[in-house]
Amino acid sequence: MHIRRFAGRAAALLFACLPAASLANAQENVLQIRAHEVVLPDGSRLEDAVVVLENGKIRSVGEEHADPELPLVECDGVLTPGLIACQTASGAAGETTDSTRQLLPEARIVHAFEPDHPDFEKALAAGITTVVLAPSEWNLAGGLTAVVKTHGGEVLSSEGHLALSFSSRALAGGAQAVSFGFGAAEADPHLEATDGGLENTASGRRGNRPPTSYGGAVALLTERLGDTDGVFARAAKGKLPVYLAAWDRNEVLRAVQFATRHHLKGLLRGAPLAGDERLVGPIRESGLGVVLGPFALGQRPRSLESVKRLQDAGVPVGFALGAPARHPETFRWSGAMAVAEGADPAKVLDSMTATAARLAGVDERVGTIAVGKDADLVLWSGDPLDLSSSVEAVFVDGELVYRKEAR
Repeated sequence: MHIRRFAGRAAALLFACLPAASLANAQENVLQIRAHEVVLPDGSRLEDAVVVLENGKIRSVGEEHADPELPLVECDGVLTPGLIACQTASGAAGETTDSTRQLLPEARIVHAFEPDHPDFEKALAAGITTVVLAPSEWNLAGGLTAVVKTHGGEVLSSEGHLALSFSSRALAGGAQAVSFGFGAAEADPHLEATDGGLENTASGRRGNRPPTSYGGAVALLTERLGDTDGVFARAAKGKLPVYLAAWDRNEVLRAVQFATRHHLKGLLRGAPLAGDERLVGPIRESGLGVVLGPFALGQRPRSLESVKRLQDAGVPVGFALGAPARHPETFRWSGAMAVAEGADPAKVLDSMTATAARLAGVDERVGTIAVGKDADLVLWSGDPLDLSSSVEAVFVDGELVYRKEAR
């Protein structure tokens, strides 16, 4: 990033010379950013445009001329919204699963959110400004997701989705004995007193818990959707979206059929072969979105092609981060590999920003460069889906929170 000039009262703010705290203080009111390209909400790009930030929000987009009396940052690269990861366990490793109980619908993963955890610093450096913290698929009902910013500790939603699992891992023998840290913040009247601890058997210590079949799991979830209050009741009424973990073809079909039967809104998580022609139609008809990835080097083409097939069918697609197992720098790999397999670059970037925000339920705040939205922005040296480009600077709520070190 090149800071070509600071005009007027900002003439002394030589970006490369001041500590970040000084610049942050200078930006509390108004800052202008001019980029070679600015990505607009419809995916088009505006050349040589100025975006004005004020009090943490986007004040205007597309100004042709910068105000000479206000601070101006200029960059030869691309300005995008902050990237949004639709799944991660950043800062919460080992605290997303309970091996002792299958149903923890009122559990809130937000209680495991540690804003100062190094995972979030790494995410910022990769251009990721918002993430969905999600329970693992080891529990049939794992609790409530949370949507948080990677800087400042802001929780955009403490009850993003109700996490349900159609994965074989959620059935008896699948769950691992992992500590459970985010707890059930509200008492669940359906839990018996004996549900509070491990059974005194070897199988209990391994996490063997009923139900032991998909039929039993579906019956149990169906029963709970008949609750008169609580998170299951809210999901059944369409007031709380669901987050359905499903991986192989049969799991995906079961999850889609279940969501359709009960008129549930939300998304599928996993589904690496969701682009299979036998799955695209049912997924599209269900109205569910799909969160794919994270993809790895050597990923099967069929998985990568799912991105294009789902997007072409009009299915909303987001991408998972998979931290801390995956480094945030690899988040862009999923999108870049999908593009290499034929996906539209504009749609893929949208899946990492605007569509991701809609899937997370926070699109009124983040996901696009639009007037009134939070000023969560990333300056790139080039196109973000070109892996030779890099993050030059990251702004969250209008504050510079990361800048690339000079070499």
